[in-house]
Parts: sequence; structure tokens; C-alpha cells
Amino acid sequence: MRVPTRRHGSTRTCATVFAISAALAVAGCSGGGEKNSADSGPELFMQPAAAQGPDPFTDSTATSTATPSPVTRSPQPSPTGTSSPTAQGTRSLSGGTPGLYGGTHSLGSCDVDAQVRFLTADQGKGRAFAQASGISQADIPGFLRGLTPVVLRADTRVTNHGYRDDRATSFQSVLQTGTAVLVDNRGLPRVRCACGNPLKPPVALKGTPSHQGKPWSGYRPAQVVVVTPAPKIIVNITIVNIVDNTWIERKTGDHDGAKDRVVPPPPPTPTPTPTPTPTTPSPSESDEESGTPSESGTTSTDCPTPAPATGTEPPTGTPSDLPPGCPTPTPTSSEPASPPTEPSTPEDDTAQPPPQEDPGDETGPESAPDDPLLSDSPLTSDPGTFQS
Repeated sequence: MRVPTRRHGSTRTCATVFAISAALAVAGCSGGGEKNSADSGPELFMQPAAAQGPDPFTDSTATSTATPSPVTRSPQPSPTGTSSPTAQGTRSLSGGTPGLYGGTHSLGSCDVDAQVRFLTADQGKGRAFAQASGISQADIPGFLRGLTPVVLRADTRVTNHGYRDDRATSFQSVLQTGTAVLVDNRGLPRVRCACGNPLKPPVALKGTPSHQGKPWSGYRPAQVVVVTPAPKIIVNITIVNIVDNTWIERKTGDHDGAKDRVVPPPPPTPTPTPTPTPTTPSPSESDEESGTPSESGTTSTDCPTPAPATGTEPPTGTPSDLPPGCPTPTPTSSEPASPPTEPSTPEDDTAQPPPQEDPGDETGPESAPDDPLLSDSPLTSDPGTFQS
């Protein structure tokens, strides 16, 4: 019969269309780095310390379980005149800043050998990782073994990468304080240990980004840090022991902290002393000292030394004998000057002595804190390194 056949075909067509629509919906919600349309605006992915995040390259190789003590900053003014990836008050700090990173004494935060095994066993992931990191695939083992495992001590903006459809996808993210990363010899985060994702410096986002993922407690956009390359190669990284807040010096490329050395806190940043501004002598003083001509053309050397005034003023209209431009002597009074008054002596011994200066004023300005992340002022700002 034609009618049942027609209905069967219509039902099959509807089922096929529904299946395709469902597949497209699932593909569109997968997330993890595809650029949104112009109407949706840029995305900023919030990545907690232990979470793998979307499309991880490898299993987690993080070995650190300790959480850094929170870095409590005093209120900071909003920066002006500087550009930032998010335009939200992000500070840029040099990768060589002491205390920017943390770690545990004699313990690496990432299993580098496991990371090498993961990326060399899967050729597709290894190829995508090398492309995103700007190296050749054959250089992956040497590249990873040259990095240093540390832990972030501040929420940090990076360009993150995921692995999907045999290629690397990039997306902007904020890594939470306590995230284990591998940094290079300029102090830049290059690999996230929880997922094996390659990392790069962040890029500027146009407009206000939409946060993907739930921000953690304590997240403050104005306190997010962007790491810029240290001006020279780092041999030792000074980090904070996240267990007891002591200071450690770790050699770059030391994966297990075997060569860690306890060091004293770095010296505080000196407070600059204001330079006094030299005073400019008035024109009359300058003319008298240098003998330069005055406005009338008469120099100070042309003026005779005035005789003591007798107190008798010349009659009105009498011309002065002094050359033009010379000062006229001021007549003094003929009355004798009164004798100086002797200071009176207090009759009782209860008179109060003159106030003494507070000895505390001699200590000078307060020193900057030992921990540079507690400073209110940016340490090393280099907005020009941000990519647009």
C-alpha cells in the first residue's frame, strides 16, 4: 500500500534529521578552544589546580599534593597607562622574580620522565605538542628534561592548548594558584603537569571576556599575574617552600629537587630617596654675584659703597648722585636702638622642657616585604611582550 509506505519514509527521514541535529549539538558543546562568533565575545577558561581541563594531551603527571599558602596582598590601585591581556589590572612579572613560584624541598612537582613517555608513545600527540611548543618532534625529550618543575603562587594567565582531531587547539585560560607547571630557563610556564598541555604567554583579548568554568574562592581578576621572559637565562630559580614558607634555590632542569639548597630571604627592595631640587637664584642675587648687567645696563661693580645713612632724608625732588640701577640706601632712624631684652628665667622648676623629637623618626621608611608578591607595586612590567 502506498500510504503506509509514504508514512514509513517520512518517519525515517525525520529520524535521520534528528540524529544529525543531535550530533551537531554535541559537537558544538564540546568546548576547549574553538573561537566563538563575534557576537559571543572572547572566552577565558578558569582552570583549577588539579583539574585536567578540556581535551588534555596526557594523563596527569603532577606529583605535588601540597597547596601553597594564600598570598595576601594589600589593596592595590588599578594600573593606568599599561596594556594587559585582559585589561583587568593584570600585573606582568619577570620569570626570574624570586618567590614568583613555589615548590617542596627535594621534591619535584611534575614527573618529567612520565611526561616524556606519554608524548613519545603517541605520535599524533607528540607531533601536535611539538608544533604548539615551537620545537621539532625529535626534540621533545630534551626539551622536557630542560624544564624545571615548580608550583604557581598566583593565579596566572596563559595561552593553553588542548588536543582534538589530531591537532592542537589553543585557548586563553587562568591557572589557579597551586598549579604544577614546568618552566623554561627564562621562567616562562611551558607545560601544565595536570594534563600535559603545552603553554605559551597569553594574548590580548578584545572586549570583556566571558569566564568559562566556575571561578574559585579568592579569584580576583586584578590580582592575576602574567609571566614575561627574564632578561637573561636563569641558572637558579629562587622559590618559596610551600610547606613551611622558607626559601629554596633550585637549579634549572633539576626534576626531583635533589640539588635544592635552602637560602635566606632575598633582600628587600630599597625605597628610593627623593633627590632635592636645586633652587635657582633670583635675578637680583645672580646679578650681584656675577656682576652681570641689570635691566638698566648698570653692573653691581659700578655702584659705589653707600655711606652710612645719617637719618636725614634729602629734600623731595633732589636728584640722586648714584648711577642708574644702583640701590638707594635706606635711611636709618636717629633714635638709639633699644637694648636687647634678656630672657626671663622661670621662677619655678616645673617648667616643661622643649619637646624632644621622636626617636622612631630616625628609622627611615618602612622596608619592603621580603615576599615580592606582597608588594603593592609591579616589579617588572613589560606590556610590550603581549601578543595581540
